[in-house]
Amino acid sequence: MATDAFSQQIVNLVRKMPDEAILALVKNQLGAVTGETPLVPPAPRRNRARARAGAAQSKPSSVAAKRGAAPKRRPGRPRKSPAASAERQETLEAVERIVKASSGLSASEVAKQAGIPQTRAAAALKELKLEKRIFQGGDRRFARYAGDAKTAEQASANARKNAAGPTPAKKPNVKGRKRVAPAAAPTK
Repeated sequence: MATDAFSQQIVNLVRKMPDEAILALVKNQLGAVTGETPLVPPAPRRNRARARAGAAQSKPSSVAAKRGAAPKRRPGRPRKSPAASAERQETLEAVERIVKASSGLSASEVAKQAGIPQTRAAAALKELKLEKRIFQGGDRRFARYAGDAKTAEQASANARKNAAGPTPAKKPNVKGRKRVAPAAAPTK
């Protein structure tokens, strides 16, 4: 049985409810579990952070009111338009053509040649790689992409060989300096 005061209040509240209300509540909860549509629409939920922000800003700011501010956008993922997916396919095809025409390119080189941001190029390369349309040789700094695995590995090995390592700190040339003899102290 319920031991704390809050649970006890809930039990008392439910005992005072009419049978129809209890049935509607139970069916609504079962509908949520079984996937059926609920009989009673769920109450709108508010995030605590948004509730506090809404309470703090009860009146709109004067600058926004003067400008006739646009209504706030609802949170959530933006809808993808068919044009965006077509543009994505064009990007994928362009990246694939660039990679297959080369003898191994890094992600930054692909981005420069395609004229797209490096993040978008990296995403396209990853997708093409997962679809086995291109291959990756090496990883991280020496990752190279090509039309076949052997070429990609060879390009990665070449990049590793030709990579400039850390430059050693130059030591001052001590031997080339002339030392001046200290002046002799005057005798008394």
